[in-house]
Amino acid sequence: MSRIIKISLLIILFFSTKNFASNFYSLEDKWMIYDDAVSGFVPYVPEQHPFTKNFYMLLHVEDLSGLGIEILLPDGAAVFINNQLQDVAKGKNNKIFFNNDELLDRVKKSGEVLIVVNTVQGDHPTAYLADKPYSYRTITKKTQEENFNEGLIVRHDSSYRSMLLMWSIIVFVLVGVFSRIGGLKTGADNILKSFEGVTLGRSDDTKMNTLQLIMFLFSFALVGSLSMMLFGKGDIWLSEVNSPELNRNMSEFFINVFYVILAIFAFVAFRLFVIYFLGNIFSNSQVSSVHSLEFYKLTWVYVLFYLFLCVLWTLNPFYISWDFMRNFIGIAFFLKSFLVYIAVSKQVNLRFNYLFSYFCATEFLPSLLAVKVFIG
Repeated sequence: MSRIIKISLLIILFFSTKNFASNFYSLEDKWMIYDDAVSGFVPYVPEQHPFTKNFYMLLHVEDLSGLGIEILLPDGAAVFINNQLQDVAKGKNNKIFFNNDELLDRVKKSGEVLIVVNTVQGDHPTAYLADKPYSYRTITKKTQEENFNEGLIVRHDSSYRSMLLMWSIIVFVLVGVFSRIGGLKTGADNILKSFEGVTLGRSDDTKMNTLQLIMFLFSFALVGSLSMMLFGKGDIWLSEVNSPELNRNMSEFFINVFYVILAIFAFVAFRLFVIYFLGNIFSNSQVSSVHSLEFYKLTWVYVLFYLFLCVLWTLNPFYISWDFMRNFIGIAFFLKSFLVYIAVSKQVNLRFNYLFSYFCATEFLPSLLAVKVFIG
């Protein structure tokens, strides 16, 4: 009986040792890059840093867990440890392995291992904690299995996302209050009437009053800020890397929101000023009057639509691609300018070349600029 127990223990010990020997651990989440936008080092995210030449990894002795590091280098890449050149890759998928003793020998008094990889084509290196060198086939097979098991990452989660959810709720409430104060009607019938100018020509000549214009400007700026913070250029806003760095607390977040609101408010106010200014140049007050009304009515529909999308996306009942939403909102904003152009052209008596030149200055070029800034 004791012999059977001994044999069983030997078998268990053999397979446990075998299993440990075949394991290695990815260090992909440890790579850092230097970002000029934050003047510091940020985690490397392939989707947001498609071409990066210099990669950094700082590990403490405790992080090594008695293991070494194997690095898979792209062609021509140079690897440094604690500022000392170790090797230069002379081919594709060149492997280099540093055992634990070699790494500890370079630690000295700092207790840290700094790995720097300088690449030529911007292809990122791959690094693993391992007790011995592994073949390229083993590494790639393990990476594919890890990617398959991870599945689809629905959303990057951070305190910044919580701030965005809070801001979307605030914007939703404020826009509701502003529409109530300004007498803006958001029912289905009123929304459909906003497109009368595009389909049949405006039958309702009701002008917007000053209070409605002010409430509209505030609502547009608020929803625009939410759209920018959610879907704008990743350099500043919903970047998995930079956003947490630039919005580390509530005060920094609301300062950024305030700047975005000011910029959008100034942008819309300037467009309305250009509309009236060019209308006077063309000596046709009807153009600026009809244009401002159509701009107000159609843009207000878009504001409500964008608000719905933004709140829906922050609540995240289903997955929608960030890139798709960003492109969709940007392109839809530009298409809105064409709807305004069609609505105005049906209601004013002005030669085509004058009207088109007028709209290039008041709608098309500003919209292209806004979409360029938004999509990036």
